[in-house]
Amino acid sequence: MLRVRLDDYRADNQAQAERTQPSGKPQLAHELHFNEVFAILRRRSRMILTIGAIGTVSAILVGLLIPPKYTAIAQLVTEAPANSTVERAPGVSALDESIDTHVTLLSSRDHLQRVIESLLHDPRFHLAAGDAADPEPARRISDNPSPSVANQPTGTSEIEMTGLSELRQRLNIWLGAFRRSGSTAVPSLEEFERNTRAIQERRSRVISVAFTSTNPAKAAAFANRIVELYVDRLTEQKQDYATREAARLDERIRQTKYEMENAAAAVQKAIQERRGSEQNASGKEQESDRQLRELLQHAGSSAQLYDGLLQRRKEMRDRQETLAPGVGVQVLARVPKRPSSHNPILFIFPAFIIFAIGGSWLAIILEHLDCGLRSEQETAHALGISCIGLVPALMPKHPIRPYHHHLTEPFSAYSEAIRSAVASLGLTPSTRTSKVLLISSSLPREGKTTLARSLAAYLASLGRRVLLIDLDFRQASPFEEFDGIAEGAIIEPLSPNRAPAELIRHLPKAGLDYLPMAGYRVDPLALFAREQLPRLIHQLRDRYDCVVIDGPPVFGSIEARLLPSIADKLLFVVKWASTRREVAQNALSLLRDVDHLDMDHSNLALAILTQVDLKRHARYRYGDVGEFLVKRGNPRSAAARQNSLDKDPRPGAHDEQPCEPRAPGD
Repeated sequence: MLRVRLDDYRADNQAQAERTQPSGKPQLAHELHFNEVFAILRRRSRMILTIGAIGTVSAILVGLLIPPKYTAIAQLVTEAPANSTVERAPGVSALDESIDTHVTLLSSRDHLQRVIESLLHDPRFHLAAGDAADPEPARRISDNPSPSVANQPTGTSEIEMTGLSELRQRLNIWLGAFRRSGSTAVPSLEEFERNTRAIQERRSRVISVAFTSTNPAKAAAFANRIVELYVDRLTEQKQDYATREAARLDERIRQTKYEMENAAAAVQKAIQERRGSEQNASGKEQESDRQLRELLQHAGSSAQLYDGLLQRRKEMRDRQETLAPGVGVQVLARVPKRPSSHNPILFIFPAFIIFAIGGSWLAIILEHLDCGLRSEQETAHALGISCIGLVPALMPKHPIRPYHHHLTEPFSAYSEAIRSAVASLGLTPSTRTSKVLLISSSLPREGKTTLARSLAAYLASLGRRVLLIDLDFRQASPFEEFDGIAEGAIIEPLSPNRAPAELIRHLPKAGLDYLPMAGYRVDPLALFAREQLPRLIHQLRDRYDCVVIDGPPVFGSIEARLLPSIADKLLFVVKWASTRREVAQNALSLLRDVDHLDMDHSNLALAILTQVDLKRHARYRYGDVGEFLVKRGNPRSAAARQNSLDKDPRPGAHDEQPCEPRAPGD
């Protein structure tokens, strides 16, 4: 009788591991961690390379869709400023202040706005699609509502109209940011600010003004217009200042001339009065002399000031003729021949590296999220029982039925796996004590029925008397076409009026005996409560060399938890990379908790992995038999397969038609 003792098995394995591990040897955690990561990247290399290739191609396409940008550079040179007594910050020279002032003015919004206005009035630059340089689009929309909105009634409709108007304004503002400057001949002020750059070349008096655009001719024209308009603006400002100073000086000259003429007239009058009053007293004569001297002094100073103003006016006119703005155009921008933006071809390697790193992270995440069991060692460690092998998956439309695979292709990977499972279960010796083999699984469609039929057929080919019992009451019989059982028919195989021998059916094409239980409509627990099923198995034990029971899945059928008590061995089927370890562990726990019979360690349950994708399994490099089964392939040719069919001694082996299993994947 079977008793699944997982705790004892785990304790024995742990004690054995502690005995075999060398004492005092440190664990190479970092080394193992690196090896695991490297193994994950290696087996998922196809996915990583695919992500890298797709990402690289996408980056190149996006780079090619983005228009190339051209940068044109014009240069200005400033004059050395004269020494000034203005106080400055420590370490700041007059040249630094002058250059910083020019750089700030060149990139100021006022100057760029004047550049845009000058371009708009230039017939060579006209708007191609609306007024892109309008600085207040929101105000224009709000001032000109749509007719449908204007005709709305007052009250609640006004609130709704205001909300729609604000929403329209915001949409126009934010969506306008995505419009290309190429749709208009002159970009907006924001684009001008974004694409204009004014910098000082090292520590020199040269200022470079660069403009970036998708059109090389526009880039050069806009850069030249920025510097030319700036120099012209400075020249105009200085000329206006000189004109105002000249007008002020002329007014001062007129006033000085008038004062000088008045002073000269006063001197002449004083002289005449002095001559007419010579016969007066000496005191009056002295007073007259004093006044005359004062008038002469005032007239002399007025004449001297007048001469000075005339000289200054002459000098100002000379300077006005050679007036310089303090900064001049050194080099005008030329139309660039090559784009200044990065070549999208250069993105190939960095994009591949970035997307490959992202694919590697995704591979590691998917690997950690994968809870399926894939190797014998992993299955044994997770379930606490031995795993006896890997059964490869067959093609869904394979022309040969699985239980005939060992006859038609005896050296294939599937046949080798069935042969290895039979040898590991110890079912080949004639003097064996374990005759009843129960095959169970956690969930349906894990390959349990296909495995049971293949094991039974292989044992029958070895000359053993094999009985296959189908105890999955909730599914149709896998041998319906041979049994003549109508779908949905009610079967009573354990009727007291009929002997078990009358119920057993021999399947010559399968080479074994078969006892169908599918379609049995009595409560399955009643078979255990009345001891009918245990007595039947006890009777069949003596008549057959091996009894293979195809049990129901553990989850969804309570009778599956009672079947281990009537079997000698339990073969627990786990679907490769599909059944989660938590599901398999819980299923084995249910089998262990229900079975209360004592047993020794020789009758432990065994696990087996089914529906293994050998090519994917080989990429994991577990070092087990699955890695080498994929290299075996199918060396037998079609002629050799036909010879094996010719040598099949079973009647009807050649005219047999393929049949599908009971459920896909089961």
